[in-house]
Amino acid sequence: MIIAEEWNDEYYTSKYRTVYTHQELHIPGLRMFGRHTMNQACAPLAPHFHKNAYEFTFITEGTIHFTVGEKDYELSGYDIFITKPDEVHSTNLIPLSTGEIYWFQLDVSAADRLFFLNEEAGRDLIDGLSRLLPHTYRPGSSRLLQHVKKAFELAGDVPHRYFAASCLLCALHEIMAMSCGDRLLTPDIEKAIAYMKEHLCSELTLEELAGVCGLSLSQFKQKFKAQTGISPRHYINYQKIRLSKQLLLEQKSITDIAMELGFCNSSYFTAVFRRFNACTPSEYQKQKIAEHRL
Repeated sequence: MIIAEEWNDEYYTSKYRTVYTHQELHIPGLRMFGRHTMNQACAPLAPHFHKNAYEFTFITEGTIHFTVGEKDYELSGYDIFITKPDEVHSTNLIPLSTGEIYWFQLDVSAADRLFFLNEEAGRDLIDGLSRLLPHTYRPGSSRLLQHVKKAFELAGDVPHRYFAASCLLCALHEIMAMSCGDRLLTPDIEKAIAYMKEHLCSELTLEELAGVCGLSLSQFKQKFKAQTGISPRHYINYQKIRLSKQLLLEQKSITDIAMELGFCNSSYFTAVFRRFNACTPSEYQKQKIAEHRL
């Protein structure tokens, strides 16, 4: 049985993380609004829920994992992840990887207290949100993210709260207008991804992958990031680290795994592993072996 806690954020500000609460925002219904830039992996999110509130997470850089019920979601730059009121979610013991996210929670318990809207408009917004399909969306342009970034830029500045609310409303209406479908990849990028997965144990070069696609190196890098939200090198390392976790559970040595996955040495493998996890390979291996013995 999953034990989940109700999660309420507190005001916080630092170089890498800023969280505003309703007390700083002064925008009806907006419970919190945050931005987190992760230059190294952070501790995983435990199962939790937000009472009477939708949560919208915008991944602007890197990759992130979410779990809702028994379904896992692997997300990357430009993806949007949405949970509905009281819906339990977590990262399923997987640390938050390097990257950047913006996120906000919208309390929908009162239709007359939403973004300065009157009650009728508030009910229309709640009704539209209730029809959203779970749980991931990918906008077709950067316009939606620009709305969110502008809103955060103005967050906490009381004289500009109406402008910030309007920006978030535009973002929400664009999300509601989108259909939730599979991410579309062109055949050449699909071919590159299949090639990566088949050759994870090799020292893949970007020139090699560009050749697989029949593109120049600059064209390949630009096109890959435009369609997946992350760079080719980030994708390769992410997939290598996922595979390394399986090999660590087989109690293979760190050096052997590093060589098997095409890393130049165990030190570089450890550095990359730590970038995607909140621990070193040896710490991860010891922890999982200890959990298995319990």
